[in-house]
Amino acid sequence: MANREENLKKINDELEKLSDEQLDNVAGGTIGQTAGDSQILYDYGLMDRYYGTIPVMFYWKSKSAEVDAGWSKAGITCVTAPTSDNKYFMNGKEISRGEAYDHLKKNFKRIHQISDD
Repeated sequence: MANREENLKKINDELEKLSDEQLDNVAGGTIGQTAGDSQILYDYGLMDRYYGTIPVMFYWKSKSAEVDAGWSKAGITCVTAPTSDNKYFMNGKEISRGEAYDHLKKNFKRIHQISDD
């Protein structure tokens, strides 16, 4: 049976083979994106509260639904998924996360200051 150090070496060797994009997903992927989205949506008054990554991870179903509802108030459809990038749509056309954030900044007044965006 392998000891802890041998197991950690195997894991680290495998991680070295992954691309930066793949590592982002290992490190949280859209759980982090969804938590970040909750913060900016809260900043712009489209959510009543915001969440860090741990509540989003443990309560994915309810927290991601709240984030999707917040985006909906902004006229954006967000499809959150815990293991791949969130997808954003406006008027039936897919837009980038940055474009979604720009839409918030342009069309809504910031009422809180949680995120750096």
